[in-house]
Amino acid sequence: MKHILACAALCVVTLLGGCVGAPIYRGLDAATGDFVSTSSPTVSVKAAEGYANVLSGYTLCRVPYENSFMNSVSANVWFSLQEREGSQLAVMLAECPTGLIWEVRAVGVEYQRLKVFYESNGVGPNDATVRVYVRPASMDPWTPLFLGAGKTAWQGDTLVARYEWTSTTQKDKLVVEYREPAPELLAGMNPRVTDISAFIARSQKAFTLEGVTEPVSPVARVGVGISDSLLAPVVGSVSTNQIILF
Repeated sequence: MKHILACAALCVVTLLGGCVGAPIYRGLDAATGDFVSTSSPTVSVKAAEGYANVLSGYTLCRVPYENSFMNSVSANVWFSLQEREGSQLAVMLAECPTGLIWEVRAVGVEYQRLKVFYESNGVGPNDATVRVYVRPASMDPWTPLFLGAGKTAWQGDTLVARYEWTSTTQKDKLVVEYREPAPELLAGMNPRVTDISAFIARSQKAFTLEGVTEPVSPVARVGVGISDSLLAPVVGSVSTNQIILF
């Protein structure tokens, strides 16, 4: 990943010896319970203690080109969902077609139309772009999957801390959502700054990015149908990979 590989590579040197030529795997590691990608990028997302895996799978999603309602392309999306009492994690890795790129910006994504309570554009080599906002229940692609897996998910809106990275080629995008039930607020009111700060602190403790220890124990690939109208605004839009010559 653009920011992830700087830290993950240190782990890869010692953990991935002998894996050259191995098939690329993206999805849940049955042995560790982590969401992993074994190449491009090589990274694992490890949930904090107490989180239990609910569902993992793969889907194709039609995402917009730029902010167009007319032009769209198919992107590969791998995901995993985890929960513990009072919170959830949704991890998603999206890959766009050759010649196109992801950009971490408010174009073609849901928070373009929602009130963002906190935003941080990381400057360090491993920093994420972080946004905190409330996602209305009618726009959430993950709650129906939690419910479909027999879990008792909340029915209302969700307070989301979205952590986002792209790869060095910008062909891959990793998104980790930390999720809690949205607080009840009067119309037009914002959560208290102290409440948002506490929420962000909890989100930071909910997962870590690490290297990948081989051999990975893949789970059977499960195709999951998710509405494009729900998932595409979470994934975001693509743009053209234009090379500027000077």
